Order: sequence, then C-alpha cells, then structure tokens
Amino acid sequence: MPQSAGRGARYVGDFLKEAPPRPPRTLKEGEKSAAVRGTPFRIPEFPVEVFERERMKLFKNRFFIVCLCVAVAVAGLSSTFALMGYRALARDIVGTVTMPVRLVFAAFANAVDGFGKYFQSVNTLEEQKAALEAENAALREQIARAELLERENERLREYLSMKAENPGFSFELARVIGREAGNYVTVFTLNRGSVHGIEKDMPVVTTDGIVGCVEEVGLTWCKVTTVLETARSVGVYLPRNGATGILSGDYSMRGEGLCRLTFVDSNITAEEIQPGDMVLSSGMGSVYPAELTVGTVESVEIDPATRTLSALVRPAVDFSSLQEMMILTGQ
Repeated sequence: MPQSAGRGARYVGDFLKEAPPRPPRTLKEGEKSAAVRGTPFRIPEFPVEVFERERMKLFKNRFFIVCLCVAVAVAGLSSTFALMGYRALARDIVGTVTMPVRLVFAAFANAVDGFGKYFQSVNTLEEQKAALEAENAALREQIARAELLERENERLREYLSMKAENPGFSFELARVIGREAGNYVTVFTLNRGSVHGIEKDMPVVTTDGIVGCVEEVGLTWCKVTTVLETARSVGVYLPRNGATGILSGDYSMRGEGLCRLTFVDSNITAEEIQPGDMVLSSGMGSVYPAELTVGTVESVEIDPATRTLSALVRPAVDFSSLQEMMILTGQ
C-alpha cells in the first residue's frame, strides 16, 4: 500500500473517533404519519423472564404446594387400591378427601341459586304490588262513585218525601249553575226558567227549610234571592209559645249569616223567647206556604230606646253547600 493511502486511512479513523455522536433525527408530523403507515403493527412479545418469575411464585405458594401434594397422594392411593382390586375403598377415599371441596362448591351453588330466587321473588312482589295498587285505586273510585250516588239518592228520597207530605204543592227540582262570591251567598242561578213554568216570586225550598224566592226569570234559567237579603221578608211564628213576627234580612248581620226577627207580638216578653227556639213560616203576609222551617233563634235583643223586642235567627239552610233546590210552582 502506498504511504499516502495509509496516512489517509489513519486520518479518517481519527476523525470517526473524535466526532461526537449525532443526535437522533426528529420526525415531522407528516413524516410521523408516513412512518406509522409504513411500519407494520407487531404484537409485543411476552417476556420469558416475567413468565418464569410468575411460575416460580406459584410453586413457592404453600397452599398450592399442599393442594398439589394432596391431589397427587389421593390420585396415587386411589390408583393403587384400584389396581389391587379395592375399587370401593378407592372411591371412599376420594369421596372423603374431596368432601370439603364439594361442600364449598355446593354452598356456592346454593348461594347463587338463592340470589336468583331472591331477585325473582322481588320482581314478583313488585308486580303484585303494582297490581294491588291499581286494584285499590279502582276500588276507591268505585267507592267514591257509590257514595256520590248514595248522596244523590238520599236527596231525591228527601224531596220525594217532601212531595208526599205536601200533596197540594207542585215542585220543580232545579240545580245550582251559578252563585255570587262572598262569605254568604245571597243570589243563586238555577237551571230552570220560563219554559219550565217558573215565575217571579215563586218560593224556593230544600228539605232543610226555606231558601228564598225567585227574583228574575229567563228562558232556561232563573235567579233566586235568599232570606238573607234585606228586600225579602217572611211571616213566621214560634211553635213553642205561638209568638208571631216578620223575619227579614239585616245588612249588618248578613256577613254572619243571620236574619232579624222583628214586629214580635207585644204581649211576648224577652224571657219567653229563648235561643234554640224553632222558627216556622206562618203563611201570612208572604209568598211562602205555612209550616215550612225557617231557622232557629240565636239571641234576643231589646231596643233600649223603643223597648221593642227583636231576635237574631240563623236560617236552617246552609247556603254555602247548596247544589239542588225545589221551586214551588203551585198549590
């Protein structure tokens, strides 16, 4: 080899030794995706060292070693006794040794079966509960309807009884379709009018007593004012002592649902009228027939200036709960 060639090779070797290692080249985004697309996917190999280490841990486990020894001993004894002709003894040995394992598996199976039955029973109970709730709701609705029908029948029986007790009167059953707002309603609108033979000033009653009379009549409706109105009056008497008077509305007492009894017989003293006395219609000086219930006496008053006697009377009819009334159309 020429001397110049040897000197060049030595220079190249010295350069390679002295040159610093080049850092790895960083791929750009496009080059990364290309590299990924171009490189086939490989499943990582499971390290043999890890497998060996886990296997050695298993063999170092005492419980595993004991179970393995017992299994080998049982297999060996059963095979030996079977070869010697003691098959029954071999089965007994195997059965006795494996009894705890079988008990554990049986308990586990029973537990799983029990859980299954429990959830099944829960679902069945929920279905039964839903069915019972639906049945209960239907029964409650039926009971409510039956009670409503019973109340309706009771009212109709009372009105029929009232007709039977007063054969000389003609009655027209009417339903409330409107009422004035307030603590005590004094005007009602009924679903009966002139086409049903209703006329102004006809008395209106219930089975409890007098309500008022017809004030205004339309074709298929009418308005009724109650005895609480100041413009209305009723000739009344007290059955207990025979005292007579005029019952009319009192504006100051209307809010309390009370009427005032005035023009009481002059020979009647305050001691002769007591709270709770019944007040009936007298049939004199008003549109109302006699012997109809009007109300009861609440209190007795004496005017200190004129020394006249008066009483506050509570009507027998509860105006706040009226749904139906009877209009007296003739007698």
